[in-house]
Order: sequence, then C-alpha cells, then structure tokens
Amino acid sequence: MTVVVRRSALKMWLMAMGGIPLLVISLDVLTARRITRWLTDLMFRPEDVQIFEPRDVIFAWVMFVFGAVAVIWGLKELFIPTKVVECRDQGLAVRINGPFREPSLIPWKNIQDVGGADIDDEGDHIPLLVITVFTREELPDNPWGARWVSELELGIMAQDWDEDPQDAAIRIADFAVESVGREQRGHVANPSRDH
Repeated sequence: MTVVVRRSALKMWLMAMGGIPLLVISLDVLTARRITRWLTDLMFRPEDVQIFEPRDVIFAWVMFVFGAVAVIWGLKELFIPTKVVECRDQGLAVRINGPFREPSLIPWKNIQDVGGADIDDEGDHIPLLVITVFTREELPDNPWGARWVSELELGIMAQDWDEDPQDAAIRIADFAVESVGREQRGHVANPSRDH
C-alpha cells in the first residue's frame, strides 16, 4: 500500500487558465494595443486622449511575468503533480521546506497523531492536515505551506489537495501501523541482527 497526497489537478488547471488573461492583456499593451485601444474608445470620449506612460509598460511587464509563472506552474502541476505528503517506510515526507527543496522526513517514532482539522484565517476556513509530533527537531520553525498550530502540532494547509485531509489522515495512520508491523515482523524474523 502506498499513500501519496497530491495537489488537485482541477485547481491547478484553473490557476493556469487564470494566468492567460494576464498574458493576453500584457502582450497587447506591450505590442499592438488593439484590445486596450478598443476598450479606451468604449470607455472615454474621443477628445479625452489616454496616453500610455512608462509606468503602464512596467505594469504590463509585471503582469506578463506573473501570468507566465502562473500558467507554467499550473501546467507543471497539472501534468506532473507534486507529492505534498508521501508515506515512506522510514516516516512521513512532507513538503514544508519551500519550492525546489527536498521534503522533510518525520520518522514514524516522532509522530504522535495525524488528523484533519479546519483553521479560521480571517474569515476563510482552511482545511489542515495536523501532525502532532513528540519533538520539533529537524523541522523548520517557519514551514512553507504550513504553520505550527501549537508547540508540537504542525498544520499543513490542504485547500489545493485532491482529497480531504481527514481521509488522508486515516490512510496515513493505516500505513504507519502497517509499516511498524512490517518492521517488527522483520526484526523478529531475523534475530541475528541483534548480535
């Protein structure tokens, strides 16, 4: 049995599609200005001339870069989704170190409990996977995409996951029990390793 939690393909596709209007408008401002000219003709009287200033071009470049990053990252996540949480024999690998970095591995012996919860963030309810650990050693103080809910409870934000964090917690707990059982059976089956 393998337990892997990934980001939702639909949400990543929607994010990629959200960047396309930014690309279109920014490219229009940076090149022929057909769309923006048509919009200004609709919104303003002909005698009220609208002049493009250097700040408009700078803003268009910022929109272009942001739109391109959103589209590329959304398409990357659509076709090659990131493993946000992965159960391994050694422990639970979680992506809390930031982009382009290896996930943190929390050994099974350091995990006290795993469960799902919601947190209120300025009126928004964000689903969390809450991992209760015995010690915070080797875990970041300021995790990426997560937060310390209490001294020993790490809450990983799950609003863009492909499954409910409570369901993921149940599967993670089942994997942990099987992993510890396999380790104990292996240890009993080969007592010569103790000598």
